[in-house]
Amino acid sequence: MGNLFSTDGFLWRAMRDLTSLVVINLITIVCSLPIVTAGAAVASMHYVLYQMIEDQEGHIVPSYLKQFRGNLRSATPLWLIMLVSGGLLLFEYNVFKGQGGAGRIVIIFVYAGALFLSMLGVWLFPLTAKFVYTTVGCFRNACILCISKLLRTAAMVLIMSVIPFILTHDLRLAPLALLIGISLPSYFCALIYHPVFDEMIKKGQKKEGGEERDSEKEE
Repeated sequence: MGNLFSTDGFLWRAMRDLTSLVVINLITIVCSLPIVTAGAAVASMHYVLYQMIEDQEGHIVPSYLKQFRGNLRSATPLWLIMLVSGGLLLFEYNVFKGQGGAGRIVIIFVYAGALFLSMLGVWLFPLTAKFVYTTVGCFRNACILCISKLLRTAAMVLIMSVIPFILTHDLRLAPLALLIGISLPSYFCALIYHPVFDEMIKKGQKKEGGEERDSEKEE
């Protein structure tokens, strides 16, 4: 029983990790407020989450902000491409919804495009958080991973859809959405993609010129 409440016990670690997730969630929201910086904010969140899983998170806020400054350059183009693509799909949906014939075919393609963007997104920002890639290289490797690791991709898309939906569907859960609505599902996703990245690092399979992002350097 004493081990449960010790600093190495499960309860202590759970409370520590929950506190970290709250801090990460709040700082991610703040750094995403200009919208254009959301990609850098999400990438920085994934970097810190990866460090958490490795028990190397250290001081969360300084580490996050250091990565955020570097990710403004690397993750922002990825985010803008995804944002514009999502906007175009939404525009097509609003134009063709309720129409018959060819309109229904367009809507099917819109749904397929939205699903593909979701599959791409769950790999894209973790990749740029952990490795140094060109924009094209990051998209290419995200495409490869979202297909070659299809079960992991499906699990991550499901997590990133279901948990936020539950937390935002009921106003009584709004405080939880504010505190862990982004970081909690992302943490579960990090548990899923961590073995894949770990294998990539060990085998040196960082494709398209990618190298592991060093925690001590600003990219």
